[in-house]
Amino acid sequence: MAEFAPALMVVLVCFFFPMIDMLGLALSYGLCMVLNYNQVHEASLLPAQTAQAANGPVKKFVVDAWLNGMGKFVKMQGMPNTVITYRDGNANPDGQVEKHVSVSTTVQCLPFLSIPLPVFKCPGLNGPMTFTIASERPMENPDYAQ
Repeated sequence: MAEFAPALMVVLVCFFFPMIDMLGLALSYGLCMVLNYNQVHEASLLPAQTAQAANGPVKKFVVDAWLNGMGKFVKMQGMPNTVITYRDGNANPDGQVEKHVSVSTTVQCLPFLSIPLPVFKCPGLNGPMTFTIASERPMENPDYAQ
């Protein structure tokens, strides 16, 4: 009976609270993937100038819609950073070259509970963890990649 309180503290501090943080980060990662998939889908439909605009649909409107919905569940530091690039794909039999759009989204997520570790900063337990999610999709209209 005398060892119950110290054993309970060890279980809570070493296992339970870090597991809560890891589950929170897994949820944040999944929600950031949803943001990236929505951004690459929107970028594949739009002309390059419109997609790469800082206040355009991909970098502003999709992010704002996500922040008002699923993004409320992500505890993050700052705003998501989005980088959009284009590349050539394979040539079709008719000679037209496919174009692909790649969207990379970087989000700094904070842990659900900050566990005080006096010796070091561990990302995900007592410091922010950076997620960079990238996905690629063929352009709906290859002429838009100019």
